Amino acid sequence: MESAILELISHNDITDPNQLLRLLIFHYPSLNLSFNHYDLITDSLSNLRLSLPSTSYTPFSPQKPSLYSSYARSIIPDENFIQICPNTTRSDCTLECTSVHFQPILKPYSDHSFGHCSYLNTCYPFYNNTPPSLSNAFQATKLNSPRLDRTCRYLHFELEQPTPPTKSRYTDLVDGESLNYRSDLDKLLNNKRFPAQYLNCDLRSFDYNTLGKFQIIVADPPWDIHMSLPYGTLTDDEMRKMPMSTLSEEGTLIFLWVTGRAMDLGRECLSIWGFKRVEEIAWVKINQLQRLIRTGRTGHWLNHTKEHCLVGIKVSEDGVVRWPEWLNKGIDCDVIVSEVRETSRKPDELYGMIERCCPSGRKVELFGRRHNGRDGWLTLGNQIGKDVVHDNDLASRLNARCV
Repeated sequence: MESAILELISHNDITDPNQLLRLLIFHYPSLNLSFNHYDLITDSLSNLRLSLPSTSYTPFSPQKPSLYSSYARSIIPDENFIQICPNTTRSDCTLECTSVHFQPILKPYSDHSFGHCSYLNTCYPFYNNTPPSLSNAFQATKLNSPRLDRTCRYLHFELEQPTPPTKSRYTDLVDGESLNYRSDLDKLLNNKRFPAQYLNCDLRSFDYNTLGKFQIIVADPPWDIHMSLPYGTLTDDEMRKMPMSTLSEEGTLIFLWVTGRAMDLGRECLSIWGFKRVEEIAWVKINQLQRLIRTGRTGHWLNHTKEHCLVGIKVSEDGVVRWPEWLNKGIDCDVIVSEVRETSRKPDELYGMIERCCPSGRKVELFGRRHNGRDGWLTLGNQIGKDVVHDNDLASRLNARCV
């Protein structure tokens, strides 16, 4: 895999590990990678001592319009976007079509008449994998469930064998010099930013006073949804008592992921924490074939094909909403269409939206995991692993608190 990574990096302007993973899946199907192998890619980059540019950027500067425009364009690398053909397979399309196609994975027990599997590349039975945890699907009362049948007869797909990778047709230039890495551009713009930082902790008892204030807060709480889950949950009262006000100041934006049951509770929590809900982002979930997921693993009445992220702003002491000067409004829309990955993992597109609306300032993510880490962000959670702190001031406060 490392040779494939070096080959792609040498022929493409790759800006983040997710883009690298997508290209590896497309150009090297023999590696048997999926979108759940993000951590494997980051580990490989670490072994090769390579670092890809981050997605952060600096606010617009009237004195440097050409620099900003090249930087903003690199955030959304449209030249590397992979267009998937709506006909899905080559047999249903034409030979002249240049879009990406899928081909069925045929096993002795596959049956065309059954149609597409609803779970596709996340179908545990077909790929002979086990779910992320022994959840309620593996309770004794459900041992006869068809989901445990290791011979799923529905059709599953893999990417069609592609053509060799080609050199990107865009090259960003500043004063005649090629900018291949985002870090070079950050240096030109004098944008000071710490690499990804992590703290493994119990968020119910952690001393938030040591962290300081943030302009952006992202939280994906383990809401108690009355189902068996592969992680611990927080009660409604524990969520209400979360000290978000300690981390925020007037104008701070919070992005709070909520489940169907927690929609009203999430709004209540925002009010208790001193925030006013100003927006709501909907994540529309699609599957491997870029189609709506119709058979979900959540939902009591209807299968859930979307999730919601409440956006709130910290109000002033007199309850007035004052938009901060650093906020860039009207850049993105309130809908994200993105493929599902492992359990509870949210779409990476949200981080791009946040970076565009808040190009500077401190950012923290609560209830995160290792894959959530990004340059300029502090990630906290009880599944983080080893602590990583690059901010000396923060390290001093944490050490003083521990002593």
